Amino acid sequence: MAKAARKYLDAADREQQILEFAIDFVAQRGLRFTTRELADALGVSQPLLYRYFKNRDDLLQKIYDEVYLKRWDPGWNELLADRSISIRERLVLYLRAYTAAILDERWIRIFIASALEDPQITQKYLGLLHETTFPLIFAEIAAEAGVAVPSGPKADELVLEIVWGFHSSFFYMGVRKYVYRNKIPDDLDPIIRARVEVFVTGLAASMGNLGQFLPEVEAGQ
Repeated sequence: MAKAARKYLDAADREQQILEFAIDFVAQRGLRFTTRELADALGVSQPLLYRYFKNRDDLLQKIYDEVYLKRWDPGWNELLADRSISIRERLVLYLRAYTAAILDERWIRIFIASALEDPQITQKYLGLLHETTFPLIFAEIAAEAGVAVPSGPKADELVLEIVWGFHSSFFYMGVRKYVYRNKIPDDLDPIIRARVEVFVTGLAASMGNLGQFLPEVEAGQ
């Protein structure tokens, strides 16, 4: 980085160069670092670092924007809501795009590090899934099955846990590859299709029985 810094770059390019290095640094080191340690690794002064990032939290926000928000496609939820396509096919198309976005070493390792050391990144990203995508997946499976979605705090919690268990299985493939250093299949399409088939078939068949896991006041709604 220090050698690269000798080349002239405008402010925007220099900021991007430092940000890319910081992303690699955090992916390998984790989030337990000081800005002085990052500056030393960059081979630049701490004041220079602060010229581009106001503080450590500002840097983490930029990392979140670059690694996570830039890969989040609002069109995913539009696809999941498109009832001109079967819910199975919608989930397959969505999960192809989603796994292509997240099964990346920096994405996975920073996410794990954040969960363990500084949860601001994981909490922001999980908020996107929990507030929009997970309820939508459940509602669309229910709609195709012709079953009403249960309502109430406990019902919302149950819905979240059911979909999260399915959805997180794809994230876990990244953990296996980039944390455990285990091989995963090169072609994920058959796995995506099989998991979608098992999940949708099982959930659609059991939806009418979910009330038994809820308080009577919610189960009867």
